[in-house]
Amino acid sequence: MNNKKGQALIEFVLVLPILIFILLAFVDIARLMIMKNHLESVLSTINDTTEEIKDDEYKIEITKVEKDDKIKIELKSCLDTTTPGLNKIVGDPACVSVSKYIDKKEEEG
Repeated sequence: MNNKKGQALIEFVLVLPILIFILLAFVDIARLMIMKNHLESVLSTINDTTEEIKDDEYKIEITKVEKDDKIKIELKSCLDTTTPGLNKIVGDPACVSVSKYIDKKEEEG
């Protein structure tokens, strides 16, 4: 049994693709979390009169829905994933959205 080096090499070659996949998935999920954090910080600074957001890093879509005495403001941005197969789990492209409700009475008065 003098073939220990060959056995270790075969085991490494078998495990390497799994490790690379996990690393790439970790990076993509971290990018999505950073994007969500960015959207939340942008959302905290806007009000119902904001029509567009100038942002070079992410393409942010603003949606406003007025219902009864509340205004719902939703920000959405999408990101292409680099991990093969991850798009089957998170969607292609992976989109993140955040929203908040504003009372119309607070904005008027």
